[in-house]
Amino acid sequence: MRNYSLHTISSYEIDLLQFGEYIFRSEDKSKINFRDRKTDFNKFDLNFLKSFIAELSDPGSVRRKYSKKSLSRKISVLKSFYKFLCRKKYVSKNFASLLVFPKIEKRLPSFLSEKEMGKLLGEKYILELKIIDKAIIELFYSTGIRLSELINLKLNNINFNKKTIKVFGKGSKERIVPFGEKAEIALKNYMIIRDICNTGKSEILFLSNAGNKLYPMQVSRLIKKNLSLVTELKKKSPHVLRHTFATHLLDKGADIRAVKDMLGHESLSTTQVYTHLTPEKLKKVYKQAHPRA
Repeated sequence: MRNYSLHTISSYEIDLLQFGEYIFRSEDKSKINFRDRKTDFNKFDLNFLKSFIAELSDPGSVRRKYSKKSLSRKISVLKSFYKFLCRKKYVSKNFASLLVFPKIEKRLPSFLSEKEMGKLLGEKYILELKIIDKAIIELFYSTGIRLSELINLKLNNINFNKKTIKVFGKGSKERIVPFGEKAEIALKNYMIIRDICNTGKSEILFLSNAGNKLYPMQVSRLIKKNLSLVTELKKKSPHVLRHTFATHLLDKGADIRAVKDMLGHESLSTTQVYTHLTPEKLKKVYKQAHPRA
């Protein structure tokens, strides 16, 4: 059984509903009954699937044009769906198996330099940050956790004695991640004011002024506002701090397998995207290795 997250399941459901809508627009509505197991999905063959994907990728379409990454996910969903239909004998063959994924350009992840991160958490800005902002930024940078993981953290997930947090990642997979001294101080300072907001006796760690669990957009706005103080990066999201955490660890010589476990990646290949070299490190390697440097 695959341990998909609720977010992934929701995305896949939307993709299938979108495919159903395309069928509905393309066929005689009176002959379609998706609740009827006798619906002939053999009509929706490879050419039909290609026309569906073509509409999604057409910039001139009245529908939204999707990125190559989104198209890849939709194709993956169709492949799984048709594999299911084939297994259940609803189609004579798996038409989706011949769909080709679009080539996706590999992009280096956006991250802050050590200088930018030091500036954000330095004396000039750190004194101006709200206590909760400081705790959230420090925890993101110290642990590399995802946005969904942060907003779902509970009080009993923090072990101050061992300086670790228990995280429930994608597919509810549990992992233990250490955090540093700066994050510990920021968290303890936040805990003092947290009790004032926690009128409902919530077990969730990060709460709004009204004592409610933070929602993703609140945290994203908080991060964007603060990152704007120190960087010109186009993307200023919580995930940038996750990228920064991984990049800085690997730049300092951390074992990639350890970083993989801390990030909660399934595959080492996912973590390898962070093994890019920064210009500063390239210069350092060059000076150390080249005889004429």
